[in-house]
Amino acid sequence: MSKPIIIPDWAYKGHKRAGRGTGRQGLKATLKYLQYRDKKNNHLAQNHAYERWQDRGMGVSYGEIFKNCDALQSKHVLAWTWVISPAPDLMELVPQSERRALLYELTERVVEDYYTERGFEVPEYSYLMHSAKTKGKDGEPPQEHLHTHVVLPGTAPSTADRIPVYNNTTKGHDRLFRDIAAQHFADMLDERGIDWRPLREEPEAEVQRDDAIDLDDFFSL
Repeated sequence: MSKPIIIPDWAYKGHKRAGRGTGRQGLKATLKYLQYRDKKNNHLAQNHAYERWQDRGMGVSYGEIFKNCDALQSKHVLAWTWVISPAPDLMELVPQSERRALLYELTERVVEDYYTERGFEVPEYSYLMHSAKTKGKDGEPPQEHLHTHVVLPGTAPSTADRIPVYNNTTKGHDRLFRDIAAQHFADMLDERGIDWRPLREEPEAEVQRDDAIDLDDFFSL
């Protein structure tokens, strides 16, 4: 199997606290962490003027986003948290000056298409971009690993009332999520004329040489 071109993932925060990172307190801590860290070991100054969140209806600060998650929760889900993580080796093919805009657009395409395919109206959400470094293998230098964190409510809007949204692996929702993310990322690379497919081609199976054939077996029939 070839290496994936993108790895999307999701998790949810329930209402009840069952350990570190869970419940309302866990959600607030997660949002605060996301807001003030753009790299694993780089703590940003707590400056409200520093732009972090891209607001699509949930807010521009962790406090505002938390309040909206609370107001738009479902019976079981306080918030959904997504990660959209394109393969670093493919992102390196994109000019440095274009990577942020591409990842922003990709994130919004994935959110909107996923909910539309599920038959929901697109809900409010906010997201931000983080940067990390991969671990270089076999002496290769580490690569920049850009990814987005998306926060969505437990419900989606409708004409009558809010509708709860559940993402279930057993119903194929995770496959739909991955397929949508992969298709959009491939399309966006193609739109920019980036020749990325050779990096994902399967190695050809080794062809057996004629002189390696056992002639006794060949003529045994």
